[in-house]
Amino acid sequence: MTASPPSPPAAPPPQPNDGPDQETPRWKKTVKVMAVIGGLSALVGVPGVILGLWYQDRSTKSGEDSVKIAREAEDREKGEVEEDKKKEAGPPVASVAGAPAFYGSRFAFPDRTTELGEGKSALYGTEAYSTWFAKNRVAPVGVAATRVTLSPLHEGTVVVQNMRLSGLKCQPTRYAGTAVVPPPIGDGGEEMPPTEIAFDLTEPVPRPRQHEGRVVSDPAAKAEVWRIKGNAFSKGIYLDGGKQADARSFDLYFFTGNKDCEFGVEVNVTSGTNDGWYPVKLSGGEKMRVAGQAKRYESVVLPTNADPEDPVQNKLRGPGNPFQPLKLEKDPF
Repeated sequence: MTASPPSPPAAPPPQPNDGPDQETPRWKKTVKVMAVIGGLSALVGVPGVILGLWYQDRSTKSGEDSVKIAREAEDREKGEVEEDKKKEAGPPVASVAGAPAFYGSRFAFPDRTTELGEGKSALYGTEAYSTWFAKNRVAPVGVAATRVTLSPLHEGTVVVQNMRLSGLKCQPTRYAGTAVVPPPIGDGGEEMPPTEIAFDLTEPVPRPRQHEGRVVSDPAAKAEVWRIKGNAFSKGIYLDGGKQADARSFDLYFFTGNKDCEFGVEVNVTSGTNDGWYPVKLSGGEKMRVAGQAKRYESVVLPTNADPEDPVQNKLRGPGNPFQPLKLEKDPF
């Protein structure tokens, strides 16, 4: 038999490529570099993504806020429109009561006073004095005044055409118990004089007249003389409405003679094509009460001082009448 040639030695098994002399294949290096670059790109891109999301969220929130503000403005505008509609459908003027430029010095209680109590040293115009007056059911005597300020509620121009008394009731005076003369007070003055109107409640139908005030007359006349003239509304009084609405104050004077009278006041106003009568607010509420002049009072309260700077002391005296009678001088209406 012929012998077979010997087999070549077996190749050694592949060894790990970890030696310094072993060369890494180029394709593996390329893969590694690409992986590193991709990772770095991902890391660099994260802040950009976060920043983009933040701007997107902020833009969304800003848009939502703008929509909310626009909606609130729209609702507010609708509310103003509805409020304007209500005003246009309601009375054309608003009225506010106030204190007139008049110092009342004639007051009376229906009953006789035998003890002054807190009224002995209370300052005129203070809460204590007002409480004493209210407890004794005080009323001004012969003449009283109140202030009414009117302002338009409708757009455009409204015209105050007239005034009248409402629910007028008069009877012979019952205020003959105690006459009260308050102590003097200082005069604060007036920045803008109001329109003065007078009503003579002794007339069958009291009408609004021009008020001229007290007349300086001869003391020998033994009367306090007041003068009133003709129609206070011979011309209408124009008031502009709107956002910068006008306002006009009226000082209303009422003369009762010897009768107690209770009444309200209404104003006639034209607005656009509408004309009507509307009640106004008075210092006493819806109604005002003025006592008539009595010939004699069962008791009299007089101040002991003659100057507003002096300490106030009121003194109770016996029967009498500290008031001069009121007299009206009138021109034709």
